[in-house]
Amino acid sequence: MPGRATGTDATRIALAAGEARSRVELAVGMLAPRIVERGPRSALLAVSAAQMLLLDGDELVVEVEVGAGCTLEIEDVGGTVAYPGVSSWRVDAQVGAGGALVWRGLPFVAAAGARTRRTTRIELAAGAAALLRETLVLGRHGERGGAIVADTEIELDGRPALIERLEVDAATPEPGVLGAHRVLDTLVAIGYRPPPSGQELSLEAPGAIARRLAAHSHASPLDEAWNSWRTALADRGVPRLRAWPCPDVPAADASSSSTSSPAGIAPRSSATTTRV
Repeated sequence: MPGRATGTDATRIALAAGEARSRVELAVGMLAPRIVERGPRSALLAVSAAQMLLLDGDELVVEVEVGAGCTLEIEDVGGTVAYPGVSSWRVDAQVGAGGALVWRGLPFVAAAGARTRRTTRIELAAGAAALLRETLVLGRHGERGGAIVADTEIELDGRPALIERLEVDAATPEPGVLGAHRVLDTLVAIGYRPPPSGQELSLEAPGAIARRLAAHSHASPLDEAWNSWRTALADRGVPRLRAWPCPDVPAADASSSSTSSPAGIAPRSSATTTRV
């Protein structure tokens, strides 16, 4: 039976401009990226689990490189469950001048007994922009949940635009953080100013954060804000690629039996690289 990918098997996504179609390099690690659509300077990718994750000891790494003037849009196909034990999820991204990274993540669930760290580091060159959605969930349906440490570091043109650490633990809920809620939904826009909605925090650098608490991931009110912020990015000349049909309620938040591994995707022993 094939072995599991390890923390040294990074999932890699690289996008560069082409004549008729953009050039995309994909390496499968713990996640499997697939091309849905692409143009001369843009690509829409779907990302799904390549094996059951996150298990105790898993160290998932995603490396992203977006060329100058290119737009990379990433859609999660399913949510992620961090199972009991210690695990980590890290995204390192670089976006060239005038480029854009759009990543709409589905719920990231810390099951009971899980202690997981989620790290996002992005370097944006001059004129580049990023739009991200991150939904943290403490526990699957009917359980108390584990602990998450979420670090976000984003630079714009060589200067810090956002440095944030968020620590949440279902065993010791903080009144000023989650309280009785189990879902923390967050939008982050850097490199441009999204339209005001009355629910965002404007940053000193061009950008904003919108954050909402909820009892369930599908109850978050940020869908409308996401659409508005994405439209504002399109108004800056960033192409809007066709919508990827992601489920509103992923299995990770709806069922205690979720494995974070879609049917038909087998475990992999090492990274597989594809250039198209």
